[in-house]
Amino acid sequence: MRFHPQLPIAFVAMASPEDAEAFRLKARSPHPFLCDPDKELYAAFGLREATGKQVFGPRVFARGFGATLRGHWVGKPIGDPWQMPGVFLIERDGQVSWEYRSGDAADNISAATVSEQLGCPECA
Repeated sequence: MRFHPQLPIAFVAMASPEDAEAFRLKARSPHPFLCDPDKELYAAFGLREATGKQVFGPRVFARGFGATLRGHWVGKPIGDPWQMPGVFLIERDGQVSWEYRSGDAADNISAATVSEQLGCPECA
């Protein structure tokens, strides 16, 4: 998933600063990564750990299998692989004006949807 470099985006990772920077460079992302190995931000936003079905369900298996066929491999997890992700639009006053909580491990929101929510659909 690539985002326009001018979009005000930050990623949260359960990684050390070194691991987060290595991933950011590999992904060629111009956006900063905030390191949260203790999952404090995840807890603050009410993001829960996954159930077995959310990690190993048929939809997750099918998406993972399809990705493997396209040459994408799952690497060694960094952080808690059971932690469910989310996307939050936080206004300058600190209020969350929009959120997306993944339903399972294969539920990844598109860059186009995030860009649209940020008011820049042409930035996707």
